[in-house]
Amino acid sequence: MGSQANLPSSRAFHEKTPGLARSRLSCYLKRMHSPGICGVILAAGSQVGAGDAPRKTMAEALRELIEALNADTEMVLVAVGAEAEALAPVVWAKAAYMVQLSATASDAEALRAMLQEVLNRGRDAALVASLDDHGLTAETVHRMVAAYCAAGDEVWAVVPETAMQQGHPVLMGRKMIELFHRGQKWSAADEILSANLEHVRTVKAADPAAGKAATGVPWKAPWD
Repeated sequence: MGSQANLPSSRAFHEKTPGLARSRLSCYLKRMHSPGICGVILAAGSQVGAGDAPRKTMAEALRELIEALNADTEMVLVAVGAEAEALAPVVWAKAAYMVQLSATASDAEALRAMLQEVLNRGRDAALVASLDDHGLTAETVHRMVAAYCAAGDEVWAVVPETAMQQGHPVLMGRKMIELFHRGQKWSAADEILSANLEHVRTVKAADPAAGKAATGVPWKAPWD
């Protein structure tokens, strides 16, 4: 076993790696302090695949979303309800984790349960997306995670500068997660984001369609 005396000092390391970006170093140091970011997919009650001529099935949409989250999160949790049996093969194939919720759980109850699941698994942040977020790409996920890692403690959440459905997608840090759990009974992520705008950072989405929902009126961030 080598001696610790042979390990390069912090100064020597930086001298030998002048191209190391500050944001990446900041993210690395934060991840040493924090267990990391967990991807969360709200699939329960999704309308994907509904209608006479659906653009894609629920399984196809879920597969794409897990792939988009996998590269920049430490694990991906998928909230399912009555559709659990149909989606299980995709979840297992992509090495994600399925969390069974009540088929009657509301959107707020599902989000609250999944945020608690993130904390239970020792993670401090969650990148939450709905199965209806068709346009969420791996590049947008990467930008959101990078922005969160590089930010200071004053940033509690990161969102893409696009239309969203009920505040998704959003990367919520521990402070925002804890705030969602206590005090006021928030009904959706967009409510808590709107009430804490000074702690929300936005990033450019890689795809103009990112974050747009398939059905319903998309939520517009107050800062747009």
